[in-house]
Amino acid sequence: MPLLPSTTLMKRLPESAIGYLLIAPAFAIIVGLMLYPAVQTVWLSLHKVDLARMSHTTFVGLSNYAHIFGESWPSFLGDILPVTLYFVGASVVLQLVLGLGLAMLVNQEWLRGKEFFRATFIIPWVTSAIIIAFSWRFIYEPRLGILNYLLRGLGMANPPSWLNDPNLVMPCLIAANVWRGTAFSFIMQTAGLQSLPTEIFEAAHVDGAGAWQRFRYITLPLIQPFVVLNLILISMYTMNVFDVIYAMTNGGPLYKTEVISLYMYHDAFDFGHMGLGAAVAVLILALNLILTTIYMRLSSGRERG
Repeated sequence: MPLLPSTTLMKRLPESAIGYLLIAPAFAIIVGLMLYPAVQTVWLSLHKVDLARMSHTTFVGLSNYAHIFGESWPSFLGDILPVTLYFVGASVVLQLVLGLGLAMLVNQEWLRGKEFFRATFIIPWVTSAIIIAFSWRFIYEPRLGILNYLLRGLGMANPPSWLNDPNLVMPCLIAANVWRGTAFSFIMQTAGLQSLPTEIFEAAHVDGAGAWQRFRYITLPLIQPFVVLNLILISMYTMNVFDVIYAMTNGGPLYKTEVISLYMYHDAFDFGHMGLGAAVAVLILALNLILTTIYMRLSSGRERG
């Protein structure tokens, strides 16, 4: 039976070309789903668009961006951006450190019940963000929350009102976000640690290297690709966190938790200024690209070193 033309063509093509040809349909769908919304967002950011009249658009150029940077309250550079960087920076550092610590703990040979611990640690990540937000909101509740109940039991007469205190509300949100996001870092770092060859550590141990020396000079350099990828993913995820903050504080009090994703939502849907919301979305994309570039530059510099 003669070969079909398509089969003959496939046999004549090099293996690399065949691979690209096979993934082309999926790649086209993914690019379409990602590229079209991005282009549409940039287009909206250059127009005045009201939520109630989406069909009526007026080209305004960079006026939306000028309005964002020129607004006095809340100020984007003075209020929104510092709050966002504080939330992202603290969350990312804590998630990375705690995730790596838990991964190294579970990776120890003497530990029993590793499967139980792995299943337990990823529960926060697979739980709905809204459920997590309301659970933590109840923990911080001034009158009925378990945290203040414990503090009263320890003798504190007037425990703080956590989510209403401008000085405490952001650390409270960071704690809730870290509790949820550490599970992802744990999964990433566990995969990295399990990919390392045990012979290197055995040889280092025979040569007299201590636990800290093995961690610093062997473990960290070998899992660097996993750490960099983890940093990129959790930074992008934290930069876009919306649901937990919206359900717990909605940006209050006094804009102390008004991160950039919440700022975008308020502009676009609460006030109906879709063009302003799209401009903020473009700024979020720019911040994500800047953070990713910084991580990649630092990683490549360390590899060359």
